[in-house]
Amino acid sequence: MAIKTMIFVDGAWLYYGRQALFEVLNEQDGFEIDYKRIPDIIAGDLSECLGSDVDVVRTCYFGSIPANRPGYNPTKQRSFYDFLAMQCAYDTEIVEIDYRHDPQPRADDKSVHVALASAMMHYAAIPGAFDVATLLAGDADYIPLLRRVRALGKRTQLVAINNLGGRFITSVGLLTAPGVHDFPPIFLDEHAKDVRLVREEQRRACKNCAKEEATTWAGPDFFCSDCRGSHRKQMRACDTCGREEETSWDKPYFYCSECRRSHRQDNGRPV
Repeated sequence: MAIKTMIFVDGAWLYYGRQALFEVLNEQDGFEIDYKRIPDIIAGDLSECLGSDVDVVRTCYFGSIPANRPGYNPTKQRSFYDFLAMQCAYDTEIVEIDYRHDPQPRADDKSVHVALASAMMHYAAIPGAFDVATLLAGDADYIPLLRRVRALGKRTQLVAINNLGGRFITSVGLLTAPGVHDFPPIFLDEHAKDVRLVREEQRRACKNCAKEEATTWAGPDFFCSDCRGSHRKQMRACDTCGREEETSWDKPYFYCSECRRSHRQDNGRPV
């Protein structure tokens, strides 16, 4: 019978650690991570440790997003989270940082940590949900969580990134704490070539107008650059002053560029 593992991804940590993966391959401009490959890499390494087949029953991704920060368009970030859910089959839990009702919002990683810890403990308490909890993270804050999960009779696996170039991407405490890990850590930088997304350019017909265009987009629906631009932009009236302005902002609230500029000046932020 296959060993069941459930993967828990600290998205903020993985985003920060990407630069180390870039540097391992000497690609300073970066590359895209193939998120579909991450569960396969983990299952392969864990299978070698256990000498048994490994079934990844769920991959849970935790991230945050500024829900209504003036001057910030979250469309691209939301599209990324949608991609993880729809194309990579990740279970995504995205914490919204409220800039509209909280005068001093904190866009730190603590909300992601709490969401991840709550989910891992929830599944650990369900009989038969998983045998091994695999954590992709680097903060020592997770040490008590892993100890509690092991106390419930589960085993734990850490996916880390080596501390390269003097940067401590993964906490030494998390790597060395006693009573935390059941297997040697998996280091993503040692799999940098495997997690590098390779896109092949091809010509595809736009779903809307049938125009063909060269693209590396591999999703089920493709729209040409003209149709994407037309779809994203629209005229909207500012909620504060009523001024109309062309925008791709897709939330129920909208503030024009002048009101956003005024807001930044009032709060001492760069214009």
